[in-house]
Amino acid sequence: MLSYKFSRALVAIFVLLFFSVATVVWFFIGGAQSSYVISPTEFQFRYIDDTPMGGNTKGRVYTKDDGSVALECELGSAYRWPFCEVAISLSPSVTHGIDLANYHSMVIEAAYKAPAPDQRLRVYLRNFNDAYSTTEDPVSMKFNGIEYNPTEEMSEIVLPLNSFQVLSWWISDLDIPLEHAGPDMSNISLIEIATGSAPTIGQHELIIKNIRFEGVMVTEAGLFRSLTFIWLATATILLAVKYLQSRRVYDLERRRANRLKAINTALKQQSETLSIMATTDALTGLRNRMDIYPELEKALASTGGKNCTALCLDIDHFKKINDTYGHDMGDRLLICTADVLRDSVSTSDVIIRWGGEEFVIFCPNRNLAQASFLAEKIRAAFETTDWPHDAELSCSVGVSSMREGSIAAMIADADDALYRAKQNGRNRVEVFAESFIATV
Repeated sequence: MLSYKFSRALVAIFVLLFFSVATVVWFFIGGAQSSYVISPTEFQFRYIDDTPMGGNTKGRVYTKDDGSVALECELGSAYRWPFCEVAISLSPSVTHGIDLANYHSMVIEAAYKAPAPDQRLRVYLRNFNDAYSTTEDPVSMKFNGIEYNPTEEMSEIVLPLNSFQVLSWWISDLDIPLEHAGPDMSNISLIEIATGSAPTIGQHELIIKNIRFEGVMVTEAGLFRSLTFIWLATATILLAVKYLQSRRVYDLERRRANRLKAINTALKQQSETLSIMATTDALTGLRNRMDIYPELEKALASTGGKNCTALCLDIDHFKKINDTYGHDMGDRLLICTADVLRDSVSTSDVIIRWGGEEFVIFCPNRNLAQASFLAEKIRAAFETTDWPHDAELSCSVGVSSMREGSIAAMIADADDALYRAKQNGRNRVEVFAESFIATV
């Protein structure tokens, strides 16, 4: 039994080891990678320029036939810092954006044409946070910004999110406290792609084919923290189960030891009173438990001890029968029980009235399977017998085999199985568990 339980724990460890290795391999081959795509069919692309500040820039944002988004504008010189931009709203409400905390890069596939070479573009990821943002003031949304050099031909540019910085003028103008002065990507509701901070006056054209964010569903540190927690939890559970199993075995052995002690005490008392006690039960004519062990040892020796089993049988609810029908009827039922047992056993089996309504059958020539069959035969015979009180009568039976070379220990095992049969609902046969394992 212990080796079986140990093997179950070993299987659990191997399964967890396989899961851990598979998870690590899955992570490092890119299984945890995730992508968030900004599509013009799902999000609103809007045009913004410097005209509200008094500028004379003119332009538009529209969707081309191939699905790309185009920003066209003619930068004017009326405003000191002329600009035009495409603004992408990621949610109907600025208060509920997307969380980019687990993403590491922003990838822009675009082409940009300007009146002069080396013109740059600005990218702002606008974050809303109740600590510093309000719905009434759009400027209060944090400017996580970066400026980069695009290409005239369509190409992908990768912008690491950890390179974005909060604009210093925004921190100064809104008097942002230090704890909120760093980049924050937890609630991005607006993306702005604008002309550079020092643009050339004239015609500008930006064609955006694709914008997406690359990241991982779980970080490497998070993955290994989770695996460590799973291993610790599994180890804790296995240790707890092992402790409970050991405790149950200890309690079982302690109860069995107490019963063995009681049996040995009874044997000692029986040897002291043997001279004045009869060996036959006066009521049933069966052998009683007094001076029975020498005969059992003799029967065991004659078979060589290869197959030796014992049955402990108890009549169910016998006290209730005595209380209902009286002790005379109880005696008649005990006599009938003795007849049922005689009819069921063979000549080599020894039937003993152990005490009260309990009987022991010693089977020196039956193995555990044969003894279990005999127990079921007796139990079934109880159900088909016409009893003197004209009512049903059942019995519970415990079966055990020789494990330690001790008849007393074997009977104690059978008594333990009988106790389990009583606990499990009566009118049943139970086999002592370690006897079963010993025969396998």
